[in-house]
Amino acid sequence: MPTAPPAANAYGPGFQLDPFPTLARLRAEAPVNRMTHPEVGECWVVIRYPEVKALSADPRLRKPQNPKDGNSLNSPPPVHTRLRKLVQAAFTTQRMEALRGWTEHITERLLDGMARQGEVDLLEAFTDPMPVAVISRLLGVPDEELAEVHRCARGFLTETEALRDEMFGVAHQYVVSLVARKRENPGDDVTSALIAARDGHDRLDEDELVRMVMALLVNGSITTTTVLGTGTNLLLTHPDQHELLRRRPALVPGAVEEILRMEAPIGAITWEAAEDIPVGDEVIAAGDYVMTSVQGANRDPGWFTDPDRFDITRSPNPHLTFSHGIHHCLGAPLARMEARVALGALLRRFPGMRLAGAPSWRDSYVVRGLTRLPVDVGTSAS
Repeated sequence: MPTAPPAANAYGPGFQLDPFPTLARLRAEAPVNRMTHPEVGECWVVIRYPEVKALSADPRLRKPQNPKDGNSLNSPPPVHTRLRKLVQAAFTTQRMEALRGWTEHITERLLDGMARQGEVDLLEAFTDPMPVAVISRLLGVPDEELAEVHRCARGFLTETEALRDEMFGVAHQYVVSLVARKRENPGDDVTSALIAARDGHDRLDEDELVRMVMALLVNGSITTTTVLGTGTNLLLTHPDQHELLRRRPALVPGAVEEILRMEAPIGAITWEAAEDIPVGDEVIAAGDYVMTSVQGANRDPGWFTDPDRFDITRSPNPHLTFSHGIHHCLGAPLARMEARVALGALLRRFPGMRLAGAPSWRDSYVVRGLTRLPVDVGTSAS
């Protein structure tokens, strides 16, 4: 690591409660800043859009690897290339289209429950269970086991490290069982498709299968849950944009992109330099850790006009929330589909929805999200 003393630690307790003023200050100081991250340790933090985008696709950066870890989509090429090709074969257009119908069904069912209650915590009533139900259907989880998967998914975002680790362990055991059962009795689901995936004589081995299904379960739960919560909060705290979207539902896809830009669920992505990389006036040395700040890049005034303004008509909107390059999020189309269905249905069913209290934000080093969003849904429109 560099020998110069690190800058003041920005990523301390409470950072994700409102990271944007700090990121704006750091962005103005230099393309890269050096600091001590409480989880990563000494690292470079890159905040401006051009550098974040370029580094995200730079083959000299790789995801940090634990020697005990097996192959995963975080592995560098050629392993990453091989795995991604096999996994993409499971995500057929037909399967995604069929999933849209289930997403609409589960959304309406949850909204029916909200309509009967009137005042609810939106996270508990809707934004937590909906994505878990969708990813579970995609993976072939039996309906009677959905509650168990939902319990694990809620644990992934707990602020208690011991409980979080426990839930990851429970989820891993469940996925091992699911893969074994799907191998014996395959169905029309992604787990079965991953088991059957072939590229010539190549296929996923057992460890790769389990890791892949785990990654889909974890990321499919955390990302969409977080986006739906923060996105709804953005709309309810920006009445002009809420009213515009209510009057013009065709703007929902653009609204989803603006929510993704404004409130990226994962604030930064961690990398390790495989060789020296010049960035601006600095040189990131081989072996150094690098955090590319998605939050900083998405609000870079050099790239986005008035970047702190929430504008659902913003176009173009080339945010980096799903990263860039070979590690671009494989589940991005699924997350977009879920968010569009969910927000569209919320606006249609509850046009008068309003906040019923102050939201509670997650005190996390990396994840930007809510733990509670009390809302009064008002009168249902249907």
